[in-house]
Amino acid sequence: MSNLTPSSLLAGSWVNMILYGTEVVLGGFYLLNSRPNAFFRWSLAISLCIDTVCTGVVCYNVYLYLILEPGALTSNTQPWTLPATILCTYHAALVEQVFFTYRYWRITRNKFVTLLISTITASHVAFAWVLGIGLIRDPVVSQSGLNLTIIAATLCAATDLLIAVIMFHTMRTIKTTYTATQSLLRRISIQSVACGSTTSVFTIIMVSLLVTHNLEPFTVIFDILGRLYTLTILINYISLRKPMAHASAAAGGSEQRQSRSRSHSIVFGAAQIARSFTVPVELSTIDETNSIQDLQILTSSKIDPHSESILGRKGKTLSHMGIIETTYVWTWTPCLHLERDGVHPGPHREIAKRP
Repeated sequence: MSNLTPSSLLAGSWVNMILYGTEVVLGGFYLLNSRPNAFFRWSLAISLCIDTVCTGVVCYNVYLYLILEPGALTSNTQPWTLPATILCTYHAALVEQVFFTYRYWRITRNKFVTLLISTITASHVAFAWVLGIGLIRDPVVSQSGLNLTIIAATLCAATDLLIAVIMFHTMRTIKTTYTATQSLLRRISIQSVACGSTTSVFTIIMVSLLVTHNLEPFTVIFDILGRLYTLTILINYISLRKPMAHASAAAGGSEQRQSRSRSHSIVFGAAQIARSFTVPVELSTIDETNSIQDLQILTSSKIDPHSESILGRKGKTLSHMGIIETTYVWTWTPCLHLERDGVHPGPHREIAKRP
């Protein structure tokens, strides 16, 4: 990039190393203290791999400009490190946006909005590839390359803002009777806006600096933007880990109190086994098709699928945030009498859902 200075290159590499070290520490902390599902583990692993490559490229770029070819600072011919950094940055953004899009999909199952977000996400990655390949074939700064950079960055920022607004609206429309869960929903809605706004603001600032030819601050933001995307995922999960546990405990305590208050109306037969439990399933929605499988995994017990009666086809939970707001009671009894309603269902296995 023309008219660069050694100070801007060094500043960008130093800030990049600080953020990269931070995300490695936070990623290790979260993995050691939590049990994320496979999707999050792979998202984190891919993000760290991309950021590792990008950090290596940024450091080599400093070595190239300051040690190997100092005269390249004033040249319009770009080395291979520029397209490599571009592709790494936009793929880090891709992982973050896919992560939040997947979360939105698991909450709402809204195909249209999910497809819209996915299309915009794929578009900015496609423009980044066109830009990167163009710089590899013709490594000279041109107006067409500048236009492609602006288009890709604008689409990327628009995707971040769209996801933030949609997640905020979705969290606000979920209704719950638990105070702890209401607090958790508010935290998630606020953090969704904060994460999306942070990355989009930095992207917009980066484009503005490029258009106005302020290359020194542009270089710093350009070097660290991919790390900011990965940190939004990590901070989002780490900050919600304790509130999720608190909400789950509060839901369980409320259900136990409710169970004790209703015990006078239930009379069991001679043989009975009763066990109550809360079900924490991270990033999954239990419905009629998969509730039996999830409960069998969590309880290590076989459940008769023909006697399932816990949820309908549109049953929703808050399990996308790591908790399920309902406590399930698994009972086996040859003769279950409900004195209040006079029901005598006979021998069977039953899973009862209490709101």
